[in-house]
Amino acid sequence: MQIKRWMVVAGALALVAAGVGGYAAFAARGAAAKKADDAAAASNVVLSLSAADVATAGPATLTQSLAVAGTVDAARQAVVRSRHAGFLGHVSKRAGDRVQAGERLAVVDSEELRLRIAEREAALKQAQAALTVAESNRTQQRSLADRGFISKAALDSTESAFVGARSAFEAARTQMEIARAALAETTLTAPISGIIAKRSVEPGERVGAEMAVFTLLDPASLEVVVPVAAERVAELKIGQRANFRLDAGDAAVSATLARIIPTTASAARTVETRFALPPDTSVPAGAFLSGQLRLSEQAVPVAVPRLAVKRDVNGSHVWVVLDGRVRRVPIKLAPGNAEDAGALVAVAEGLTAGARVLTLRASELRDGQQVSMPGERTGGQGKPPVVAAGG
Repeated sequence: MQIKRWMVVAGALALVAAGVGGYAAFAARGAAAKKADDAAAASNVVLSLSAADVATAGPATLTQSLAVAGTVDAARQAVVRSRHAGFLGHVSKRAGDRVQAGERLAVVDSEELRLRIAEREAALKQAQAALTVAESNRTQQRSLADRGFISKAALDSTESAFVGARSAFEAARTQMEIARAALAETTLTAPISGIIAKRSVEPGERVGAEMAVFTLLDPASLEVVVPVAAERVAELKIGQRANFRLDAGDAAVSATLARIIPTTASAARTVETRFALPPDTSVPAGAFLSGQLRLSEQAVPVAVPRLAVKRDVNGSHVWVVLDGRVRRVPIKLAPGNAEDAGALVAVAEGLTAGARVLTLRASELRDGQQVSMPGERTGGQGKPPVVAAGG
């Protein structure tokens, strides 16, 4: 009796297991059928494209560039210093004024130099008087010596006194010239032609020795000082052009690589480069500019937007419109497509010029899906539904 009960339970369990298996198989077939139906329904949905979603493959010139940024500085600039202490007077120029080389900017009134001049003048007059007396004595002694009235030793002593007086006079005259030269240095003149960028002292204020009074710069020599990573210096060549833009506005300016300073900053590992701005530029000194340096250009037969290229484990591919449907087309990119080469990439294999490629996200596209190109009319009774791209 117990054996029969066991056989009944086993049979019931077998029936339950068979039912569960059958239901699982039925559910799997239903899911597969639903998935197939969804795929079929999705393939029947017409994807409406805008002009911005479609690009045409074709020849192009690819430009490789390098992001650069730096501060504007003048290659020719000068600081006018006062060589002597005093009070600033006769100031004729202010910051922003244009000056010519050699033009007077101001005069330093130095009481010390005036007293020194007076002292040197007195010493010079005294030395000149002593020289006059010594020269007169020498003339008389020579006359007496010629007639034998004095000895040769007395004549030699007179000659020695004359030589000493003449040397003292020459020294006094030299000191006088030095004092006059120092007084001439109190007139501050422009060493270069340009614009006064800064005046550090106001008229009437006291000026110390070697104190900076004016700062001048030549606006025709403005440069953009750009630090470049040391590993990128090998790509730079004198004459390369960069397009800069003021961060504070939309003004753009072009500059030419003029100099590469052959030293590396040990901390930042950068090399200083200087880009010459046009002589008539309106960019002020001290402004901060950023832009792109054009490193190289290459003409290619087939190029597509970088956004159109998709990548997965199988490589690169693009979505192409063929006969009203999108097709996944594997491609091979040309070597040298760096990330900073611009918005276009060169295609070496898999695509020909004239092909219409899409720049949509890959998740929006299905191989074989119908599309409506810009300008085409779709929809209506009996036609598949139309969904806008990106919707």
